[in-house]
Amino acid sequence: LLREAIEAKYLSTAMADKEGKILVGPKELRTTYLLKNGTLLNFRPIHPTDEPRMRDLFYKLSEATIYYRFMSHQKRVSRHQLQDFVYIDHRNDVTIVGTLPEASGEEILAVGSYYLDHKTNLAEVAFVVSDRWQNHGIGTFLLKHLMRIARRNGIRGFTAEVLTENKPMQAVINKSNTKVSSKFTGNVHSYQMDFE
Repeated sequence: LLREAIEAKYLSTAMADKEGKILVGPKELRTTYLLKNGTLLNFRPIHPTDEPRMRDLFYKLSEATIYYRFMSHQKRVSRHQLQDFVYIDHRNDVTIVGTLPEASGEEILAVGSYYLDHKTNLAEVAFVVSDRWQNHGIGTFLLKHLMRIARRNGIRGFTAEVLTENKPMQAVINKSNTKVSSKFTGNVHSYQMDFE
């Protein structure tokens, strides 16, 4: 169907590499998290239609948050980067978004992903929380939720690259209740979290 849509020029040829990744994630990956202030957040697999909401999230992030997450001072997010978030298979690549209802639908305020390396059976994990929602335990919750999904999928652990100055992310990893090891190169900590 995707190939036919491209041939009929309904979709760009750039979509050809998304075959098998235009999926809605399984409902069992949905959950909720109640903040101490009484706000209930919904967590669900990302949808292909979330591209505009992901763009909105990116442009709400501070320069420091963008630098910590992407390890660069990028001012713009490309369509290709956004598509890498939303077009996934929900098993080898998993992306979970934290959302709040709003008048126009939902606002994405957090996103967490893992990307499986088949050679090691370890997945690289990364997440970001909108600045105004940081320090509410959302990052810790997202990591634990991603760990549950990864364990269910038979993955043996996570890896993460974290900048030295990103102390909040280091704290989340160090309290992950996994066997954590790390090495330090330049200004980056390379973590491995082994599930037991």
